[in-house]
Amino acid sequence: MHHPDVLLDNRGLEPPQPMLRTLEALEALPAGGVLVIHNDRVPVFLLPVLEERGATVVVDEQPDGSARVRITAAAGS
Repeated sequence: MHHPDVLLDNRGLEPPQPMLRTLEALEALPAGGVLVIHNDRVPVFLLPVLEERGATVVVDEQPDGSARVRITAAAGS
């Protein structure tokens, strides 16, 4: 079953809000669900946490320095 991507705009938020919001949204995703976040910069502290949780991550740095990150929830999450 295909689930629509969940979009989360974290731009303009002070740390640790972007990370907390992202992890909370990821918890609500079904296995294989996709969360796309837009942050002011590449979320370097979040990436290892996502890896530990088995998520697949694709980072797309934007011309303005922000980053769009596509996170696919692990099959067993």
